[in-house]
Amino acid sequence: MIHAAAIAAEPGHPLHPADQRRSAARTGALLLAGQFIAMWTAFFILAPAINWPASLGEPPAVILPLIRAHASAVFLGYLSYIIHALLLIPAAAILPVALGMGPQQRTSLLFGGLAGFAKALGISRWLFVMPGLATAFTAPGASIATRSAISVVYQAFNAYAGGIGEILGVGLFAGIWTLLLSAALLKMGARMLGIFGMAAGLLLLATLLSVVGIESPVLLTGSGIVWQLWTLALAVKLWRSRLS
Repeated sequence: MIHAAAIAAEPGHPLHPADQRRSAARTGALLLAGQFIAMWTAFFILAPAINWPASLGEPPAVILPLIRAHASAVFLGYLSYIIHALLLIPAAAILPVALGMGPQQRTSLLFGGLAGFAKALGISRWLFVMPGLATAFTAPGASIATRSAISVVYQAFNAYAGGIGEILGVGLFAGIWTLLLSAALLKMGARMLGIFGMAAGLLLLATLLSVVGIESPVLLTGSGIVWQLWTLALAVKLWRSRLS
């Protein structure tokens, strides 16, 4: 008799649902761990170089010379940061399968994919737009009028791309995605991780208060840290569940 696992391994033969979930759990754990590492790699590169993320609120006259002075670190840091965001897109496709979300898989994929895409779009300004503005701003022959114009462009583009990345990508889409995944965790009996995720998702959604002028740097930073710790905990759970 041919073993069932051997049959399942034959080309064109569909995997058993349990095998699909184990495979998805393994892949999901690796993607979540990868984005966690990429995120904190970005932090440890950018924080000492340009005082990131605190410097994001600085005026152009402060942040643009910093970007120019630490161009290599800014490029490497934001490259790692955008990799973190892009890894969320395949994770959005894999995690619903790993958690057995059933009818909610498409909704979870939608919000997770949008979260990764919007966040990556927002981050891309630091790789493709801001370095050029920093070079022009710090040029020896730049006039006061030129620097004033560059400052206006910086502030406008930062508000636009930041709104896409931080408000839509992180606050709205990632917040909803996290709540959907956490509901699935609660349904499958992972109570502590589900509650942790619900709290992380609500904290992300709370950052949307900045739209009406209620801003808190502590909330913005804290919600991101809590969410990252939750993704790491979820990665560990998925990695362990692949063996069951």
